[in-house]
Amino acid sequence: MELEITWGRVIRVWWAYLWRNLVAILVATILGAIVGGVMGAILYMSGVTSVETLQLVITPISIAIGLVISLFPIKMILGKDFGEFRLVLVENGSTTETKSGELGGVVQ
Repeated sequence: MELEITWGRVIRVWWAYLWRNLVAILVATILGAIVGGVMGAILYMSGVTSVETLQLVITPISIAIGLVISLFPIKMILGKDFGEFRLVLVENGSTTETKSGELGGVVQ
């Protein structure tokens, strides 16, 4: 059964996502700095001394790291029990149609 989307429920889901995302950002920053430092050192030892070239190579790698890590907070809250509800994915058409023309309690 679907529950009404209230501000209280929205804030609970938002907070669950926000704090996990902040941790993920911190991890991505640290990991990006380590990978960027290593890549920068390797490129510098290879003869690449231009800061612009280093940034051109390292920035896309850092963005990719951030994008991959950003998936984890979403994955962590899907299926999470929030007491009176869980955040789950439901296949479309998986509910039964009632006589009143409603689908799973939601008027179409």
